[in-house]
Amino acid sequence: MKQLFIILFCILLGNISQAQKQLSLNDVISLAKTNSIRSKQIENRFQNSYWRNFSYKRQFLPSLVFDGTLPQFEHSISSVTQNDGSETFVNRNVISNGANLSVNQIVPFTGGNFFVRSGLNNIKLSGNTESTTYLSRPIEFGYSQNIFGFNRYKWDKKVEPLYFNEAQLLKSEEIEQLSIESVNRYFDLLRDQLSMENAENNFLNNDTIYKIGKGRYGYGKIAENELLQLELSLLNSEMSFEREKLNFDLSNQRLATFLGYPSLEKIKLVLDSLIPSFEVTYTKALSFANQYHSQLIRQEKEVFEAEMNVAKVKSDNRFNFNLNASFGLSQTADNITDAYVEPQNQEFVSLGVRVPIIQWGLGRGRIKQAQANAELVKTNIEQEKVDFDQDVYIKVATFNLNRKQLKVSKRANEVASKRFEVAKQRYLIGKTIVTDLQIAQQEKDIALISYINSYRNFWKSYYDIRKTTHYDFETKTIIEN
Repeated sequence: MKQLFIILFCILLGNISQAQKQLSLNDVISLAKTNSIRSKQIENRFQNSYWRNFSYKRQFLPSLVFDGTLPQFEHSISSVTQNDGSETFVNRNVISNGANLSVNQIVPFTGGNFFVRSGLNNIKLSGNTESTTYLSRPIEFGYSQNIFGFNRYKWDKKVEPLYFNEAQLLKSEEIEQLSIESVNRYFDLLRDQLSMENAENNFLNNDTIYKIGKGRYGYGKIAENELLQLELSLLNSEMSFEREKLNFDLSNQRLATFLGYPSLEKIKLVLDSLIPSFEVTYTKALSFANQYHSQLIRQEKEVFEAEMNVAKVKSDNRFNFNLNASFGLSQTADNITDAYVEPQNQEFVSLGVRVPIIQWGLGRGRIKQAQANAELVKTNIEQEKVDFDQDVYIKVATFNLNRKQLKVSKRANEVASKRFEVAKQRYLIGKTIVTDLQIAQQEKDIALISYINSYRNFWKSYYDIRKTTHYDFETKTIIEN
């Protein structure tokens, strides 16, 4: 009955496998980069940085702005001064309109703002008195400048490009991290897939051996204790097979949803047993890491931001002059045409000053605090650079060790499988005891899991090095996304 169940299951599994998607490790990584939710999150984060950089660049270009009030209405009782100096309250209906068109240009070198403007306003009064007045400003030039103040634009030119450079490198590193996650998902399912197949073979082998043992027990060639041990092995292998089937289904669902497939999509993984022959050296890995890793851009950015903070604190705690100046032409009349006839000069100049006189050392304390923070940032970065070099060394050493362990575990898996077959054949002809057979089976199962884990560790460490160095040692090319 059990054999019939196994046969039916194998037939069903064969029919299902025809509809299964066969995927290699490279297939899983490629699909994760294009279809997974994680890949969309990576792209969305990068787009955020892209548009930040886009906006930063555009702020230095001239801007054309229209603003106006079309119209504004007011009905009120207001006080009006008469010709003899007295005042009286009158009903007033006021309709006013205004429109301005201006071109603004930031001056990054000085931190000032230059504008050219043209405008037209009119006021229409009704009530006790009626009148219409127009005010034109055909042309007006202006400039505003904080003379000794903090120039944000100058610092933005240093810091903002670093934000975008960091975002580009981070995108590549996040994609390589996605590859590492894909490796884990792939080998989780592959482990459960091979474990299920191995458990099925163990079940079939134990069923065959148990039937042979029953025959031998009937002839008195083995003791009852050995027969019971064979039956117990059969029952354990059956439970193990059921458990591995469940693990396989769960891992299949997790990988399917990770790749953007429906959760019930059937996947069969293919293992490429060839071990890549490329080498990774510490000198080469460190050279690429020091050129392309986002940490170096982040460190440079943090130094600039700390220095920028010092400059801002110093500016906020010392004397400053605010200059505002404008020159233009203006005219007023009862109609639009006359409002543009013989316009008169219009000038405006203001120089504001702010001088901190007594702060009881508050300003000096803030400056010292900002300077101390800048020094702390630089010290931390020095330590990070030392740790980074050591981290690259560890990753290269780990990769090379994993390569050696993969070769050993691959051979160990082959030896353990062959040893089990030999032990099985020897038991079938009565040349060995059941304990030796069970030990060989356990060693075969352990060797298989160790082999899969070694493959997992090899590829994880490889993509970890790619993430750190932005270099593909297999194809000998810089990674560009």
